[in-house]
Amino acid sequence: MPDALARDTLLRLADRYQMPRVREGFAPIMDALAADLVALEGDLADIVSGDERKVASSARYLLSSGGKRVRPVVCLLASRAFGRAEPASGVKQLAVVAEAVHSATLLHDDVIDLGDARRDRPAARLVYGNAASVLGGDLLLIQALRIVNEHGTPALMTSMLDVLRRMIDAESLQLENRGRADVPSEDYFRVVDGKTASLFEWAVEAGGRLGGADDEQVRQLRRYGSAVGCAFQLLDDLLDLTREPEAIGKSVLQDVGMGTVTWPVIHALAGRPALAQRIADASRGAADATLTGDLLAAVAESGAIALTRQRIEDETAAALDALSTLPPTQARDALSSVATALAERAR
Repeated sequence: MPDALARDTLLRLADRYQMPRVREGFAPIMDALAADLVALEGDLADIVSGDERKVASSARYLLSSGGKRVRPVVCLLASRAFGRAEPASGVKQLAVVAEAVHSATLLHDDVIDLGDARRDRPAARLVYGNAASVLGGDLLLIQALRIVNEHGTPALMTSMLDVLRRMIDAESLQLENRGRADVPSEDYFRVVDGKTASLFEWAVEAGGRLGGADDEQVRQLRRYGSAVGCAFQLLDDLLDLTREPEAIGKSVLQDVGMGTVTWPVIHALAGRPALAQRIADASRGAADATLTGDLLAAVAESGAIALTRQRIEDETAAALDALSTLPPTQARDALSSVATALAERAR
């Protein structure tokens, strides 16, 4: 049963994005990672165990809902990319940190964005209330910092504090852009950097530092994490445009209302201020029966899909270039497969 749980955890990323390359890349080290992933699930369950208050319950509720666990996986892989047969002491705990911080941001995001569902079940805020959900996220962040202090290095604490600052900056920028459909591309990438790429960077840095990487190798791992994080978000944006037209239209209006406009939509609206204004008006409740069709036509005419695919390819190339400087190991190959599979899924 533990092996089955570990394999299921490891392959969620492949299943979500239909990525056979991830399965192939992980195959040589699947057994080596199995025990680490079983331990990860147990440690995640323990991070707020013994506390029956609503605040802790809201955190446990989200942690128990599954997820792809991609951030802890790349942390564990990075720790094995420098010739270690077994993960260095403390790496498993830092992998827990990567997932705990990610989960904290989800608890906060659902309150900020008034989200109703997360991972195919009601959001924690609907079950335990907004206040408990916010405080549950805060509790996970405090626990994460405690673990970094106990098992990390001073450099990792410094970089984690930088991650949290970047996340807050990104959320603040989204707040400033609420109700706007004409969000600049640079704002989009600043949000991606803060909300997604920063934690990927930290996860591989943590694994690498405890796995024996020198300062230059850490720098290259962070380059990899930044590029993969950006490609990861761009792929989500791209997949959002493959849904039913009605769902796409609803999603765009919700995004605008909450200050988030995806890059394909930003590109499609460039040079179309009237359409951008219609979307902004509709996000505030104005009726517009033809808006979804006009938006989809703009996306098709603008070349936004092809442009997003190309950007994912570019980010993948940057990730692979960073990894090429590291010693050849099965773990490095598995990290490469994650980046390559993102580009393949985008085609």
